[in-house]
Amino acid sequence: MVSYDIICFLDHNNVVKHIEYLGTSGNNDKVSVLNECIGKEIGSFFDIDLHNGKGYINWSSMVLRYTRTENLMGAGYIMYITEVTDKSEIYEAALDCVSEGIQVYDKTGHLIFCNKFNEKIEKMNRENIIGKHLIDIYDLKEDFSTTLNTIKSKMPIINRCDNFKNKNNEVITTMNSGYPLFIENNLIGVAVIVQDKEVLEHYRLKIDCFDKFLSHGEKDKLNKNRKNFYALKYYKFDDLIGKDENFIETIQLARNIADRDCSVLIYGETGTGKELFAQSIHSGSKRRTKEFVAVNCAAIPENLIEGILFGTEKGSFTGSSDRIGLFEQAEGGSLFLDEINSMNLHMQSKLLRVLQEKKFRRVGGLKDIECDVRIICSTNEEPLSLIENNKMRKDLYYRISTVTVNIPPLRNRKSDIELLVKYFIEKLSKHYSKEVKGSSPEVILKFREYDWPGNIRELLHNIEYAFNTMLGDIINIKDLPKYMQKPKKINSKDILHLRTLEQIMSQYEKEVIKNTLKLHKNNVTKAAEQLGIKRQSLQYRIKKYEL
Repeated sequence: MVSYDIICFLDHNNVVKHIEYLGTSGNNDKVSVLNECIGKEIGSFFDIDLHNGKGYINWSSMVLRYTRTENLMGAGYIMYITEVTDKSEIYEAALDCVSEGIQVYDKTGHLIFCNKFNEKIEKMNRENIIGKHLIDIYDLKEDFSTTLNTIKSKMPIINRCDNFKNKNNEVITTMNSGYPLFIENNLIGVAVIVQDKEVLEHYRLKIDCFDKFLSHGEKDKLNKNRKNFYALKYYKFDDLIGKDENFIETIQLARNIADRDCSVLIYGETGTGKELFAQSIHSGSKRRTKEFVAVNCAAIPENLIEGILFGTEKGSFTGSSDRIGLFEQAEGGSLFLDEINSMNLHMQSKLLRVLQEKKFRRVGGLKDIECDVRIICSTNEEPLSLIENNKMRKDLYYRISTVTVNIPPLRNRKSDIELLVKYFIEKLSKHYSKEVKGSSPEVILKFREYDWPGNIRELLHNIEYAFNTMLGDIINIKDLPKYMQKPKKINSKDILHLRTLEQIMSQYEKEVIKNTLKLHKNNVTKAAEQLGIKRQSLQYRIKKYEL
């Protein structure tokens, strides 16, 4: 096999001044044709992007790799060109197509390859970590490393959960399998398969779909199982957590109208779970075997939203192409327009026409496209106030709100807090492979007295924060974000939710001591004098309550 290794010397205008051939490449007629480009700009000979310092060239039925650097010995540039003949590059390109993280280490623990999906899972650019030792890449202990234990034992380690921090100090949780690599019984390295929760959930859905297909044993049942696959993807009413009376009434209303194919407007503050309700309505409808498509109207620039909703035709504007919109993607299913109150009035009028006529045109298109889509909208502002403040067209409001579902904020359903905390702890324990038994009564009290402007999303953030900072197996006040640790006046009604008199008195004593210490700027002697107790007694209580 002939190897093509070529060095081109360029001036600052990328004109070829001189060419050198390494090995046998200069004796090959095909490559020696390159001599014709001497005195010419390199871009006129090769289809090459000169803004990039490296890349690939397709030339004369060959794939060439190039690297261009400044000529430190003179003016201009040096471009090194070589033919891609190494099978390893083909293997690497193939591994980049795999939807799992793949890492390859040498026998000393230095990373020699990782694929693109691994970059996504671990949120690190592979160019910055290849060649480094495992310990220099991840913040972890050697005893808990799948890779290093595989090297040490020379045996496969399958489906081990690892919890570690990357160099950006982000916590990553993965399920890893390490496989030792041998040549003639000599260990040469380790291959590691990396899966995160998203990957595993995707496989679970695929397996469920495939099992249903196999259970029928007939090929013509495939379409039905595809429908079942869609049904598995979305939340259902049984997934909604709560026992508050108003919340239960809201769920019941949504259940009742789920299969009636009417338009629905969901009203709730940010973080109350509007999309969970929208998905549950879709899952309970006759359209559950079709797609559920969601879009946040507030996240799309005004000049793009029409093309995103209705699609575009090639030539409708500079750089446009034939692309279907969300209405076509959701055909036969449900389209969820989140925060529709962020949509401008002009776009609202176009949406109204589509809802009335059941047809639309792509941007730049000439023909109408009929659509059969159920519209579910949401707003984080009181609907009638939107009309009064001219943020929503009255005719659109009546069109999208055949039924309005009002989700109560978390501050109005505090009886659900303990239930939600328990649910999130169970869920995150599996996600982080970390056993957490529960939360202290003080934490529940703190959660009850807080107003939760971010609602359930903020509650989940607090629990997840604690999972990543706590040292024990019970979530305490000190494990919560700093803003949640600030003292607040005790509400006697909230205190009564604690289980025993001893707990109530301990909590009250703790708050009194905390506020007294704050008043005296943590001067223990002065605080003890004001409280009328000995200094040693106060120090004991400070230690007891971890103040």
